[in-house]
Amino acid sequence: MTVAFNAIHSQSFGASGGRLMNLLLARDQSSGAIFSLVPLRFGSGVIFHLKAELELDAEEQTLIKKYRFAKTALVVSDPIDDLKQAFRPALLLGFLVFILSWFFISFWSAIPLMMLVTVMMTAVYFKSLREQILVSDLLDGGRTFHCDSIIALVKKEAFLEVVSEYLRQVLESAKHWDEREVIVIRPLDKAAAKLAVLKGG
Repeated sequence: MTVAFNAIHSQSFGASGGRLMNLLLARDQSSGAIFSLVPLRFGSGVIFHLKAELELDAEEQTLIKKYRFAKTALVVSDPIDDLKQAFRPALLLGFLVFILSWFFISFWSAIPLMMLVTVMMTAVYFKSLREQILVSDLLDGGRTFHCDSIIALVKKEAFLEVVSEYLRQVLESAKHWDEREVIVIRPLDKAAAKLAVLKGG
């Protein structure tokens, strides 16, 4: 059973006078289910879902393609840790398939089925549960994050706002990367200049 908040929150980012980038947040929750596949869970309980998507204008989309930002990581995580986190529930699910297949089919059929389910579900869990967030995750339909509590949901929302603000400023800077910039280097007095030289050495 799925109970939807039907709530979509839009957070805008942009410089004064400029077009705003919109972060769309849609909240949902699943409750009353005895079994949940993604994330893997047995027994009743509530799982909160947060879908995040960024609305970009044509210029921002062009910048992302030009500088190949799509596969850039906004949040970096250890892929080995993410893989371990994905492998554990996948292995458990594969073991359950092995037991059922052995009981209803045969032992030799159960082994390849277990391996197939484990590999496939590891890929599914890795994609949906990894901590790493790519720019492409928040584009073209967005990404759904799974939270165990309202507190975790609110923290994830706040975190995504910070990440989106960072991306907004990076794109704003990218608009001027082709321009020549003049930086004035002012001279220091004698004592300060000597100190700066000593520190630099």
